Amino acid sequence: MSSGSSGSGSGGGGGPAGGAASAAATSVVGETATRLRPYEAMFLVFNKEAKKSHDYLEEHLKALLDKVGAKLVRFGKWEQRSLAYEIKGQRDGIFYLTYFEVDPKAITTLKREAELSEFVLRVLILALDRVPTEDDERRRAGSIEEALREGEEQRGEGGFDGGGGGGGGDRRRGRGPRGDAGPADSAGDAAQS
Repeated sequence: MSSGSSGSGSGGGGGPAGGAASAAATSVVGETATRLRPYEAMFLVFNKEAKKSHDYLEEHLKALLDKVGAKLVRFGKWEQRSLAYEIKGQRDGIFYLTYFEVDPKAITTLKREAELSEFVLRVLILALDRVPTEDDERRRAGSIEEALREGEEQRGEGGFDGGGGGGGGDRRRGRGPRGDAGPADSAGDAAQS
């Protein structure tokens, strides 16, 4: 498994016909071959900059990926979203979801380059077993939307915010002056004495 033919039947796989499939999975640096790993990255960028120059931001993010030798598989822009808290003075941001393959050693460099970028507010990079297909993405988006709808329904019925439904109330209700269970227990205590 360390060297030689892998039995692909193409005569070594080094030529143009056999090398295309292996080139997607490995990157050759000098004499050593490193295996590329699939990743998902979510970039959060300045909203103001994206409104001015969306194309420039896309090129900027693609250049960051290219700088570390990443092979871009899919790149997509999400809509503008309000942030849960302020990041670098921004309350809104635009997210870019990317899938790419790269040598795992390059991830540290990619994170550093993103932090140094004047446009990137945050980046989250996840290692994957495989890049999801577009059908996988649609199914996942559908299940997320369904979960959000169920959450909204439960919030409306008091499921999450504690509104409506049993229990609750004053925990000390029905207790006597000393905090005991009140008259019912004191009657029982008198019967036992």
